[in-house]
Amino acid sequence: NFNDMDELLMSHILPHWANLCRYGILGKAKLPRISELSPLYVQLKSFADNPRRSVSWSCAFSVHAVLTGIFEVAAERQHVTDVSKIVFDTYFAQVRNTLELMNNEKSSNMKKSKAMQNVALVSFLENFGLSAFGDNAMWNPLCAGTNLSILNFFGNLEGGSAVIDCQAQLRIMMYLYHGLIINGIMEEDSVPFLQFLYEGFKNCKALWQGSLPTRGELVKKFWISFGMGLSHSKRMSESARLLARGGPVSSAGVFAEGLQHCRGRTMKPIEPSEISTAFRRICERDFSDVVDKYHTPEQRKRSSHTEQYNVAVHTNDTLDHLEEEMKLHSVNFISAAYYLEQFVCSITRVLQWDSLLETFKETTNLDTRQGFAIIFAQHLLGALDFAHDPLNYQFRNAPMLTRKAPTLFHGLCGFFDMYFSRVPAENVLWFQAVERGDNGTIEMIGSGAKRR
Repeated sequence: NFNDMDELLMSHILPHWANLCRYGILGKAKLPRISELSPLYVQLKSFADNPRRSVSWSCAFSVHAVLTGIFEVAAERQHVTDVSKIVFDTYFAQVRNTLELMNNEKSSNMKKSKAMQNVALVSFLENFGLSAFGDNAMWNPLCAGTNLSILNFFGNLEGGSAVIDCQAQLRIMMYLYHGLIINGIMEEDSVPFLQFLYEGFKNCKALWQGSLPTRGELVKKFWISFGMGLSHSKRMSESARLLARGGPVSSAGVFAEGLQHCRGRTMKPIEPSEISTAFRRICERDFSDVVDKYHTPEQRKRSSHTEQYNVAVHTNDTLDHLEEEMKLHSVNFISAAYYLEQFVCSITRVLQWDSLLETFKETTNLDTRQGFAIIFAQHLLGALDFAHDPLNYQFRNAPMLTRKAPTLFHGLCGFFDMYFSRVPAENVLWFQAVERGDNGTIEMIGSGAKRR
């Protein structure tokens, strides 16, 4: 216990901060986005590197804010510390669990994806949680918020955006889910985890190429998002339309036309700024479309030219978007990537496409996911896009689909429910509601993670 601010600062906090800047993660690496996400750490590092530098007013006020925050929360200080550390530790526990589970899925090439290099980078951020730097220095209200912001915006959103779709698993799932919804086969909110992603990625240009596709656009937009050119995507869409409407069946095989246009394609990566306005505000400092919802016309007229007004408007707008996006931010993108990938692999087995795709790989030297995309887009999406009655559609020229019609889409909905109902929330949501138990424990609801 410390009786005053000076004792706490000089004997405890400053020595730990100095060690963090010299020997910890801030001393070992130059982290991207650090000036946007952690101006306090940037200032501390500058003084650790140059002890003779004079202390600025901004640094003095930052240190004062830390100390005031510690003393103001008083009896709740341990509660703040415990909850912050639980959230931080939960994220990395989920990542480790995901990597272990990934080794069990032999039919996936996710482990070989270049995007998985991001996992090592994100995992490096766990060094902010080392106990050697002390709870008061690292988990006071201001620094805890800073650590969690770095993990959220740089680690999960920026690093995880490449991982969550590294095998096109997110695109495949979102197009299938959307296709079932617009055909009235599945209701929104019927699968909460997918709904989190569906709402969060609705404005992602890399996925949807603009607005969400309507019937007649699913196949074309899917192929564009998969890296195919516009003219070839239109041809693939027209082929799917003719097939779904009873046109002639190609004698060249199920993969022939897709192979003509798919080689060498490169998917446009998902940019975090497309899915999170809060990320765009904080990390890219883009306030071009800010809306002032809180000042009266008279206040705007009187203050709009001042710096204080701009700061207030930018801050309020950013906080509003952060609150709107909270469900998406709570999803661990690395863990979500595994469960989406596992679903695609499971669908492959359920529809008995595995041997067909292995033959595709051997004869074309292409990844099996490329073959999956061709069957998926031209037949499953094609029926949802163009069939007059998708629920009673009789598949043609689609191995293993013809025998499952006309109950296929009902079966898929059932498999959706069965699969995702078995995905534990504590494996994919890294922060949730918290409650204090009668015995003083802090528990993340549904997670089982506890601290005293």
